[in-house]
Amino acid sequence: MSTREINECAAIEQKAVEAKLNQAYQRTLKALDDEGNESIETKKKLIVAQRAWVKFREADCDAVYQRNAGGTIRTVMYIGCMQTHAKERIKALEDFSPAY
Repeated sequence: MSTREINECAAIEQKAVEAKLNQAYQRTLKALDDEGNESIETKKKLIVAQRAWVKFREADCDAVYQRNAGGTIRTVMYIGCMQTHAKERIKALEDFSPAY
């Protein structure tokens, strides 16, 4: 496989993981909505936390990309970093919500 093909495969896998992450986040928000008024503040804080997590993940994976900037592996390393963080966040969201 060429570098381009490897990157394309990694990007396809990343898209699937991102979809799962979005689904987990939406399910968690829905579960908090279903709990009623007592969860309003929790939901607000989760939204703030998710936004902060997105910024952290981007910064962390940008550092991974920069570390590998001189090589053809940089893109697949970046995508791998994004996937690893997404999978960890999916687990955290699943653990956060009783809906799972």
